[in-house]
Amino acid sequence: MLKDFFHTRSFKILLASVFVLLGLMLYTTSVGSSVTANLLGFISAPMQKISTGVTTNAAVLAEDVTVSNEQLQAENDALKEEITKLREQLVDYYEMKQKNEQYETVLELKKANKDYQMLPATVIGRDPNDVFYSFSIDQGSLNGVSKNDPVITGDGVVGWVSEVYTTSSRVTTLFSPNTKIGAIAKKTRDTGVTGCDIQLADEGYIKLAYLTSENTIEAGDIITTTGLSGMYPKDLLIGTVKELRYEDNGVSQYALVEPFVDVKNVRDVFVLTDFEGKGEIAITESQSDDDKASASPSPSPSPSPSTSSEGE
Repeated sequence: MLKDFFHTRSFKILLASVFVLLGLMLYTTSVGSSVTANLLGFISAPMQKISTGVTTNAAVLAEDVTVSNEQLQAENDALKEEITKLREQLVDYYEMKQKNEQYETVLELKKANKDYQMLPATVIGRDPNDVFYSFSIDQGSLNGVSKNDPVITGDGVVGWVSEVYTTSSRVTTLFSPNTKIGAIAKKTRDTGVTGCDIQLADEGYIKLAYLTSENTIEAGDIITTTGLSGMYPKDLLIGTVKELRYEDNGVSQYALVEPFVDVKNVRDVFVLTDFEGKGEIAITESQSDDDKASASPSPSPSPSPSTSSEGE
């Protein structure tokens, strides 16, 4: 049987395999490690290409990211600079718009009142503890402002200059009890004197007092200055009558008046440094008592421009 095995196909295949293995062993021995190296090189070459590609791509990507960050930072800085410039331009625009509005108001007032000498002024400070809403403006004696000069806007009376400094002034408003203005109802021609107190000031109203018992004032009537004291020119707007009320004595009446000007929030005003008839009462005070009485129709004496309170 063994003899038969040597003649079988399986034996021939086994024998051929042995010879092939012996040949490979002899070849490997003769050429040393070159086959191993070649084999490793054959296997590692694709891996090296892949690794090189990955490394190169990662470097390029990192460089792109760095460049992108720098570009983004530069663009961000440029946008910030542009925003700053736009803000500055916006501030300049609003300042120019404000000045244009002031000039337009001046032109309108000058057109209707050619004798007015007006000085534009801006509110620069308010006293938070003053319940009568006084404020400071950026014009003073260097600019021609004098004590008792009227302060107005295009909408009407604001108050008067109570203190003057070199480059600024203090303005006492309509809401102060020290503000007394001779006034008249345009429709009915009833006259009186403006006044105020803490309660009325808090409500945003002033009053037209010293009305006669025969007055015919009604809600909606417009109140203006009389111009008879030399403190204010004639026909400056003051406010609108809301209703009639009785004084605490239950006999005298007064008109509750809502000022045309939002005194609490006004930002830009005009100081009337001169106008026709300014200071006429101060002149008449050097005359006789009879002359002064005939010159002033106000129910109460009007102070001269040198006093600390204001009158009409």
